[in-house]
Amino acid sequence: MKQQTGARFKVAEYLNPKGTTTFRVASIKRDGTRVRENYQRAASAQVRQIELEMEWLVRQSPTVVRATALSDAQIKTAEAAFARLDTTEEMTIAIDAWIRQGRAKAVKQSVHLDEAVDQFFAWLDCPEGLGELRAASRKTLKVRVNVFRNSVGNVVVSHLTTEIIEHYLERRKVVLKSAEISCMSRFFSWCIQRPRRWLASNPCREIRLPRTEHTAPAILTVDQCEKLLRAAEAFKTGKLVPYLAVTMFAGLRPTEAKRLTWAQINLEDGELRLEGRQTKTGRPRVVTIHPTLKAWLKAYQGTPFAPPGLEHAFRAQCRASGFTKWVPYVLRHSAISYSFRQSGSYGLTAEQFGNSASIIKQHYQGRVSTEDAKRFYAIMPAK
Repeated sequence: MKQQTGARFKVAEYLNPKGTTTFRVASIKRDGTRVRENYQRAASAQVRQIELEMEWLVRQSPTVVRATALSDAQIKTAEAAFARLDTTEEMTIAIDAWIRQGRAKAVKQSVHLDEAVDQFFAWLDCPEGLGELRAASRKTLKVRVNVFRNSVGNVVVSHLTTEIIEHYLERRKVVLKSAEISCMSRFFSWCIQRPRRWLASNPCREIRLPRTEHTAPAILTVDQCEKLLRAAEAFKTGKLVPYLAVTMFAGLRPTEAKRLTWAQINLEDGELRLEGRQTKTGRPRVVTIHPTLKAWLKAYQGTPFAPPGLEHAFRAQCRASGFTKWVPYVLRHSAISYSFRQSGSYGLTAEQFGNSASIIKQHYQGRVSTEDAKRFYAIMPAK
């Protein structure tokens, strides 16, 4: 008898002990693992339900169902290519041979690096360039590509190899080498595209960075959080308080907080909405306003989230509060840690802060105690 799988993983409304309603995805996987995940929105729960159903079907259907970024045409091309090969391993061999011999013949007369970079920068500033990138991202891309140009000299673009890139990275001694590689890879991909075709392949593709042990993100103690907020209240009529409040209690990234306006704050329903152009991922996000954050926002309602001179004032405020070295994103990491301890839900925490449940589990569980969370959310404005 054929097993029915359509309703194996169910979504149902769930009333939390605190009186809020969430949407719970519940069932049991093939390996016996119980699934019980809560989501703030029904749409998020339904997406998770579909993911679980697909995982189940993979073990059941002769035609495996998989999530893929490939288009229908790319999938059909891949199927046709594999049908012409004797083994799966031959696909990689065939592609390597094409890159070394076939594509190389299609490379046009290459230009020197200086000319290529100048044209790339001009293209970036045009409407048909990487229009999805924000101004800050464009600036970072230009800076890093320009450093690369000045470091390796005005060589012919087609002569750039993986070894040249690796040697450049060794001399740079930067901490985030992956960020450097990402910027250069964007540039090289542009050089490969039509009508340029100055490169046969992207020299960054073969670079393999050694795996490093991930350390837990730094967070602030409750006393440090309160000290920072109290100092902000006393500093120039509290002009930094709204910015600090949404980064500390809602976990907004610094750039997200700077782009936030009061028109996006819905105190009555207890939520704020970030548009795609404001978030790191480019996707909109609705953040639930905790009662503690609501109290802070009400106390300083109307004060801009990004007042003039924010960066300078924030650095001065940190020094005055005893922070000699400020760790980027420490307020966001603190917010996630305290929020997860209070809710205990991977799904809810992930949705609230725009992460995945696996990231929450890997980095934020067990960072603070229940008593710490109570004290954290008990920090109320003085006025």
